[in-house]
Amino acid sequence: MRSVVRATCALLAAALLTTGAAACGSEISGTPARIQSDVAQLDVGNYQTKPRQIGNAKNDKQARAREAQRLADFVILPYEADPAYVEDAWFLRSHVVLNRKSLGNLVINDTFDDVAKDLVAGWANSWSTGGADSDPRRTLNIAVLMFPNAQTAAQVGPALEHDDFTYNRENQPVAITKHPNTASHWRPGYSSIGSWTVKDRYIVFIKVVDDTAEPDLPALVGHVERALDVQLPLLDKFQPTPSADLSRIPLDPLGVLGRTLPSDPESPLRAEPDGFYTGRGSISLLDANPDSLPELERADVDAVSFGDAVVFRSRTAGGAAKLWHEWQPSTHLDADEKIVDAPAGIDRNVECFAKVVKSGDTETPAYYLCVFQVDRYTVQANGRQLQNLHQKISAQYALLTSN
Repeated sequence: MRSVVRATCALLAAALLTTGAAACGSEISGTPARIQSDVAQLDVGNYQTKPRQIGNAKNDKQARAREAQRLADFVILPYEADPAYVEDAWFLRSHVVLNRKSLGNLVINDTFDDVAKDLVAGWANSWSTGGADSDPRRTLNIAVLMFPNAQTAAQVGPALEHDDFTYNRENQPVAITKHPNTASHWRPGYSSIGSWTVKDRYIVFIKVVDDTAEPDLPALVGHVERALDVQLPLLDKFQPTPSADLSRIPLDPLGVLGRTLPSDPESPLRAEPDGFYTGRGSISLLDANPDSLPELERADVDAVSFGDAVVFRSRTAGGAAKLWHEWQPSTHLDADEKIVDAPAGIDRNVECFAKVVKSGDTETPAYYLCVFQVDRYTVQANGRQLQNLHQKISAQYALLTSN
């Protein structure tokens, strides 16, 4: 399978262990597809088939989460700073940062929520050098935190570093002279470093843990500097939602989320709320690899929407067709993948396969995945039951081809 499809399957396999469910996942709002579906000819089960008008955020948490999703497209994927990072190490945890809990064990002091009480939104990524489970790895964790203004960030950044630094009396300060407004520390004898950098209204937190080498402070500093080299210029391109407008931020300004099957609130398939991304953010949720973003760029994908299916929208039908040909399952099956029936009523460019587990002469499907393309859209969805997946795919097809 091609990179994004393979990554989606990997994400599904992990989700099955934690949720018992499966699904992989110029601005023109609500543009109808050229092909019109006849829902009467589709088995859609109880899934919805009419596009939704999602509107604006309904509460503070929803508004801040949407702003974090917007920010995600401007937070580096660590391999952009160093190609040695090849494997997503964050996986099923939420990348949205609204408080200390969102950062897990990256921030070990217990003062974060008090010091950063004015946090608007943040996004975290973590990639490692990969290898076998037992192999030593180097991991770069990065979180970009956004505050209401530069004055607040300038106060919060040094306070977070101070509390992080003083958590262990053996910590020592480290100078990151290449990037002003950066405070950093390490613990001699341990191959890790933490840093906090203030840039305008943003604070960039980086933690590098290198189990592949003996403690080497200059090397650790170099890892931080290279990440900041790439990250800081990206923040100049991000346009935050004005504070006065944030509480009513539009959740679906491109009209693509309303045409995506919503996740089941009783058993969500990912830690983040349903939403869409226009670049890097989508790669974070796909748990993909360094080839994935260029693959989407070649197909001219301008939005990726995540719900009970993953909808990739290209700027042109030709771009979507290119993505379909890259991902068409029958052209690159693995040994443990078998083509199965596709849902009836979708005329072309749709295929499904089963991931099978062998026990002697018996093959048991572990899960199923379908891919289809129509007009500007390419879609992936997964399920443990083929009939249910067919209904899901049929309903998603109807959503993309109805007025």
